Parts: sequence; C-alpha cells; structure tokens
Amino acid sequence: MSTMFGWNIRDYDIKLELAKCSNGTVYMAKYLPNDHHVALKKYHLERTTKAEAENIRDEVLAMRHFSHPNLHKFYTTFVTEFDLCVISPLMCFGSCRDTIRNCFLTGFPEILIALIMRDVLSGLEYLHRRGYIHRSVRASHILLNQTKAVLTGFRDCTSFMSHGGRVTALHQLPPHSIRSLNWLAPEVLEQNLIGYTEKSDIYMIGITCCELANGVEPFADSQPTFMFTEKIRGNVPTLLDRSTCPAVDEMIEIIATANKTDSTIAAETQQIYLQRMFSDEFHQFTEICMEKKPSNRWSALKLLSHSFFKQCRHNSILDVTQRFGMQLSDYDQLRDESLQLNKELNELNLNGNTNWQWEF
Repeated sequence: MSTMFGWNIRDYDIKLELAKCSNGTVYMAKYLPNDHHVALKKYHLERTTKAEAENIRDEVLAMRHFSHPNLHKFYTTFVTEFDLCVISPLMCFGSCRDTIRNCFLTGFPEILIALIMRDVLSGLEYLHRRGYIHRSVRASHILLNQTKAVLTGFRDCTSFMSHGGRVTALHQLPPHSIRSLNWLAPEVLEQNLIGYTEKSDIYMIGITCCELANGVEPFADSQPTFMFTEKIRGNVPTLLDRSTCPAVDEMIEIIATANKTDSTIAAETQQIYLQRMFSDEFHQFTEICMEKKPSNRWSALKLLSHSFFKQCRHNSILDVTQRFGMQLSDYDQLRDESLQLNKELNELNLNGNTNWQWEF
C-alpha cells in the first residue's frame, strides 16, 4: 500500500485540519496522483526535543511492526522542510472522543459501544498475544469509520521482551502517563514491586466503556489524589442509567463540572441518564474489566466471548451509524481556504531537494 503514496508534499492537497496532537497537527488531504483521501499528520520537528523525536520514531516503528485490521496503520512517512509527515488511512468519523462531542453528548448507544469494543478487543488480543501492552486505551485513541473501529495512540506501547527474554511484569509509568492518569489501572499507579501486566489494558477498556457510555471523561471532576485513592480502594466509575444515577443535586454538579456546562444543561443531561437503561450484560462486562485485582480481570480473548457481544451478531457499525444519523460528508466539497493559502505560500519556499523518506 505504501507504494501508492509518494513522498512529495506538493502531491498532497491539504483540505481540512482534523485535530491537534502532541507536537503536530492532523489534516485531511487528497493525494492527487490517485485521488485518494488520507489523514496527513505533520509533526513539527523544529519544536520537538530529541526525546520527543525518539518517541515519535518509536510510535511509527510500532505501527510498522503490527498488521491487524483493528490497529491503525500508516502508508508512508517523509520529511519536508521541518515537518515529519505520516500518511495514514482516513477514518471518517475521527476519534470516539470527537464523535461524542459531535453526535452523542450524553454517550453512545450501547449497541455502538459493543461493536466498537469488539473491534478494539480484537486489536488488543493481537497485541497481547505478540507480547505487547498498549498502555493508553481511551476514547481519543479509538478511531471510527463507517465499517470498523481501530486502536491508535501507540506512543506508550511497549514490549515484554527484554534482553532476549520475556519479563513477567513492567514497573515504569508510561512516558506520557500524565495524559492518561484517569484511565490507568491501580497497579500501574501504585508503582510497587509487583508491577503490572497486559491486564492493565483491560482495566482501561472498562474505564473507556464508561467514557463512551456516559459521554464524560472518567474522574473529570476529581483531583488526581482523589482519583488515585478511589482506585486503590477499588472504587470505579459506573455506567450512568436509571439503575445507577442518583436523582440528587450533587449529581448535577458533577455533570456540570465534568462537561464544563451550566447547571440547567447538566440537569437535562441527568434526565437523559435517568430515562435510559443499559443491559445487565454491559454492566457486568465493565465490572469484570475494572476488577481491582488484575487476576480477576478476563483476558482480551475471553472478553470477546462475553454475552455483551451477542447483540453484535445482526448489527454492524454501518447500520448503527446510519440509524443514528451519522452522515458521511462529500470529501471533495470540503475545504478550509486558509489552509490552501498557507500551502501556496509555503510552496514558494520549497525546493526540490527537501523531501526524503524517513527510513527506519
């Protein structure tokens, strides 16, 4: 597939800014030689430290080693001027966090979560079987299109292989853990001699289920010390429906703080929570994932057999997204004219010798 995409930035018609990422920006672009729309991630190398550049290299290397339909991949990489460009498949709905903000402010319907989690667990099972641990599962690292979900965000992904052998546990916090604290398992946060295993990814699956179902980042209203204490005690977020959501003013305050909204909108949100009911299977699934003791959590492979996924048999992401009105845009009609102007100005400063492939 990489041979389909060249290394000349002039061949990419950059049309829209999709998201900001650490040290860079993600754009939607059209590769002119074959009219294929792609995601173009630009890392701004002049603003990147040596350590950050090594992290970017490690992330791209990890993506290169994996081959699974539910793990995000890249087509090619190249450097132009002071930017590293990574060309990847375009996931039309963006991340699950984007989709929550754009379409489902109070959380996804259960069937869509089941379909997404089935895909994510398939990707995780592949990683775990190969001796890797992701360490950064959350809604912003799950990308969605009309047919599948893929796991991305491999910057903290690492292997259990060390010095020619496999270690039984890891002990260091992930390098970028400050952004994932609310999702991290208690054994990762504890930093004790026992360490942690791939079961910490399963805990993050449970937290992410709550994030997708509730439309709220877990522990968004809490101080880190409170979050840490709660996890050590075994207290975790819950799926908010009429069986779990208390009809009290404190709940409205929590919703308002987490979503940064006023109390009126928070009260309306609470009413939505009180009018819905998630299945017993969904509640049980998340509880298994968030068991405080890692050995009590199921493996990714075993979780794929959970009865929560029975509802996926006669549904697809395409069916569900269409049912809830998630329409695809005509990519050819989308354009931010200011980006085109910037591209034309930049091309005045480009010479033919500034593009090369970033080899590993």
